[in-house]
Amino acid sequence: MDQYGADQIVTSQLDAGESLLWSGAPDPRRSALAALPGTLVGIPFAAFAAFWMFTAFSMTSRGAHMPGAWNLFPLFGVPFLLVGIGVMASPLWAWLGASRTVYAVTNRRALIISRAGATSVRSYTHDDIDALSHIERADGSGDLYFASRTLVSSRGYPTQSRIGFVGIKDVRSVEQLIRGHLVEKAA
Repeated sequence: MDQYGADQIVTSQLDAGESLLWSGAPDPRRSALAALPGTLVGIPFAAFAAFWMFTAFSMTSRGAHMPGAWNLFPLFGVPFLLVGIGVMASPLWAWLGASRTVYAVTNRRALIISRAGATSVRSYTHDDIDALSHIERADGSGDLYFASRTLVSSRGYPTQSRIGFVGIKDVRSVEQLIRGHLVEKAA
């Protein structure tokens, strides 16, 4: 997405008296690379499902004496095969998600705007922003985290999830904008 397109999307979400300081979009390639390890889980999952379906089909096609319901036995592997293929495609899903996301910093809040079907806007004001941290790559791009939320696992264990701008250009200048307009003014 070009800078003009990102600015247009953000401008439509601004409140009265709010001014845009920065907008940008995540690098879809970075998002796809980060999701690549998920593919390693999907490959054996899909392979086992395909093996299951092939074996079950072979057994039911050889056994003409089996009742009719047993002929549907190979189909039990279809949902697992689809899940495996979906997990293997996780870099594609990450690429698509990043290409439909816009980040912004205004004089009042940090915004994460997702445009997958409907437009979803998450706003973070100075009250939501806690310890800023960034990861910077050699080219100056990186990830900037400014908030977190606690998630509780199915076993009841709490885990922290970091929130921020992932895969942005010139991460330090965006951090300085947030620090100067959303952190220090609140103090």
